[in-house]
Amino acid sequence: MKKMKNMWRVMVILVLILTSCMNGKNEYPAAVTQNFMNSCQESSGGDVNGCACLLDKIQEKYTIEEFNIIETKMSVDETPSDFLEFIGKARAECNN
Repeated sequence: MKKMKNMWRVMVILVLILTSCMNGKNEYPAAVTQNFMNSCQESSGGDVNGCACLLDKIQEKYTIEEFNIIETKMSVDETPSDFLEFIGKARAECNN
């Protein structure tokens, strides 16, 4: 009986892990999210919904580590071309 309970616990944990991984969104720290939203809104004339959509798309594609590398490159005017292409497509999708 005890083995059966342990098996159920393991199964529940596995389901929770798999479900959390399936949403496809990398959660960024609050400070990163806030900095992105502030910068985006400043450059977009205050488009909160568009910036939130764009952030969601970025989080779906890039881990925080990847995003940090991109930000570092952007700070020295070396924005990766694939990121620029991605952002262009993501903005178009967010505007529809």
